[in-house]
Amino acid sequence: MARLLLIEDEELLGEMIVEGLEAARHELAWCRNGAEGFERACEGGWAVILLDLMLPGMDGWSVCRRLRDRRDTTPILMLTARDEVEEKVRGLELGADDYLTKPFAFPEFKARIAALLRRERLQRRRTIQVADLVIDTDLHEVTRAGKSVALTRREFELLEALAARAGHVVSKEALRALWGGDAEVGSNTIDVHMVALRRKLDSERPENARLFHTVYGLGYVLREPSGEAQP
Repeated sequence: MARLLLIEDEELLGEMIVEGLEAARHELAWCRNGAEGFERACEGGWAVILLDLMLPGMDGWSVCRRLRDRRDTTPILMLTARDEVEEKVRGLELGADDYLTKPFAFPEFKARIAALLRRERLQRRRTIQVADLVIDTDLHEVTRAGKSVALTRREFELLEALAARAGHVVSKEALRALWGGDAEVGSNTIDVHMVALRRKLDSERPENARLFHTVYGLGYVLREPSGEAQP
């Protein structure tokens, strides 16, 4: 079962989609105009967004663009009665993940949703993202604002542990446990590696755009920058 958001103003089609997807044991929320759909999408927690293009209030292209501008990576399946290649290309360039032309066969519709769900599960296992910091846990690659950052093995392990608990304080003891009580990991070793991480990932950022923070007496926390403006 997945939590899906449908943004569609056609009543008959919307009712058919809701009935069919709920029968497939998905949880579905249905918005009938673009502005309402955008607000619901911003709440987060959706597995896939099913987005019509021709909507009252705010069209589907605008909804998609504004979500991607917010760094919302929720998979988007665009639905439209228009079959022109240019329209499909425009939607994909704005950040949509797939495109389905109306009228469509419901088995194909469900199959496309299932494919997006599989892709998203794989993506969640492979990457961790905090603001513009992206960590590929399979390839041990790190980027910030699209720029590759080279880390040592221990720096990467510390970063991965902090990112996995983003927004929460992680104690020095918990970080030292990553290395199984290695005798080489003295009381200042974590601090040294944290200084290196901050230098590589935060040093060129203004104070209100930094990710790494020390909570004195408790440990460290990696969190979204407080100074980034939200649309």
